Amino acid sequence: CHVSQIYPQDDFFGWEHRKKWTLHWWMFSLSMLVMLPGIYSTVVLWRRGRSPSLHHPVHWPSVTQAVAKDVLFGERVRRQSGLRWAVFQLISIAFLALAVVFALIVVQRFLLPLVGVTADRAGLFLDFSADFLGGCILVGILLAVYRRIAGRRGHFKTEAEDIVVLLLLLGIVTTGFFLESCRLAVVDPQPEIWASFLGAAGASVLRMWDLPWTGIRFYIWIFHAGLVFAFFAYFPFSKLFHIVTSPVSIIATASEAHYKQHQ
Repeated sequence: CHVSQIYPQDDFFGWEHRKKWTLHWWMFSLSMLVMLPGIYSTVVLWRRGRSPSLHHPVHWPSVTQAVAKDVLFGERVRRQSGLRWAVFQLISIAFLALAVVFALIVVQRFLLPLVGVTADRAGLFLDFSADFLGGCILVGILLAVYRRIAGRRGHFKTEAEDIVVLLLLLGIVTTGFFLESCRLAVVDPQPEIWASFLGAAGASVLRMWDLPWTGIRFYIWIFHAGLVFAFFAYFPFSKLFHIVTSPVSIIATASEAHYKQHQ
């Protein structure tokens, strides 16, 4: 079903590869045209009201403590709400860790490829880490949805923007796992594929239907990529931008807070 006269040279896979990455770079370019000016304008507005000024040398112990305590562990968020802290850890920190894992995957597979048993073990570990962190993000999104729906009336206000962000994130994560399941559904079900335990579980379900999962995967990939780049374009205009501005503000003011305490 993947070889048809409707594709150039009757080759589905060659057509898919060329078309996929052509679409990828077009969508990426468009999202950057929106995202980068948005980041610049948002940062300019943010600095007008909250630009920290350093009147003393950087006190590195205070900065390190602020990064560990408030940026990574989220102590300020934990004091506000345990559920909000769980959402913060499962989404923000897991996204950061997942970015590191993807960077390691690129290095391991393309830049400094390993060979033999070492490569296999490293690949399985990275596959497991990616699925585990993706699962954490999915749980965090569902908790955030629950928090918005079941939160105490008047405790916080849910706006349309909050729902849009959550739906974007939910769509990105679920389509990402579906893509992985489609890929694993058309390979031999070797024990090693269970390193990607969520994708493999989804693949075992998809194998129950005799459908062209490779072809379906192509169209889901387009949808998934569109969601990702829409999220990139929307990011600087959304409340999520505080993920960037809040750590910067905490780090920049950590030294000043130290000197004020010791005056």
